[in-house]
Amino acid sequence: MKFVFYSVVGLAWLGIVVLPGVYGWEYYMTPVPERPFTELHDQLKPTGFIGHGYGVIGSLFMIVGVATYTLRKRVAWFAKWGKLRSWLRFHIFLCTTGPALVVWHTSFKFQGVVAISFWSMVIVVASGVLGRYVYKRIPKTEDGYFKSVQFVVDEKLALRKELDAMVSLSPVQESMLGLTAGQLKFTNPWAALYAAILFDVRGLFSWSRDRRVTTELALSRQERESFRSLVRRYRWRTRQEFLIEPMQKIFGYWHVFHIPLATIMFLVLAVHVFVSILFGYTWIF
Repeated sequence: MKFVFYSVVGLAWLGIVVLPGVYGWEYYMTPVPERPFTELHDQLKPTGFIGHGYGVIGSLFMIVGVATYTLRKRVAWFAKWGKLRSWLRFHIFLCTTGPALVVWHTSFKFQGVVAISFWSMVIVVASGVLGRYVYKRIPKTEDGYFKSVQFVVDEKLALRKELDAMVSLSPVQESMLGLTAGQLKFTNPWAALYAAILFDVRGLFSWSRDRRVTTELALSRQERESFRSLVRRYRWRTRQEFLIEPMQKIFGYWHVFHIPLATIMFLVLAVHVFVSILFGYTWIF
């Protein structure tokens, strides 16, 4: 059921981001001076019915995405309305599809206030992607509070006991599975971020080594799934053990950077909307 839900959400995200480009591909690929002579110009230009609609809906997506997540996170009364991580996913969905629609709204013409608004939006989205990456690597409670290093160490030890109870691994097998990683200490948080990215890239190619070890152990199908799950969780906690403190520092820096940028973006957006209304561009209203 969870897989179906995420598949539907993923398809919806892809549809919102990609379909406008599919529909208007010929128009967007036409040189700007020649666009007024194309069939779709009246619809897809920034002041056209569809093009203007992209801007209005995209802006609403961003406003709703930021407002709902902020209320859920900051206002106690909203704490009962679902888990914080669910609202974060909703925030990410709206605040990535919204900017995509705004890009289609501009029809790739960036001038004046629009250029300032666009590039501030791009920076905010890019910083949001970085923030999500860092946030994902910090262990948290259901309500989003950061857990301690000791929690990670305790869970790692518990996972190790489960592994030892299930199988007896040779030193070579432990090395192949990445269970023998030494204790690392990062004084520079950005070095820790680089290490995290490197670990993730290497992890993409770990499946062949994992498969080789499980084959050597001659586990049943059910045991293989349990074993692989334990190994993945153990490796994840091992990384968190030495990345948690530098990642928390980076997340603190990120907050100082991301929130003011988002504020500037919305201020510029407000100016853009005000000027548009002033000149009579009110879409369907």
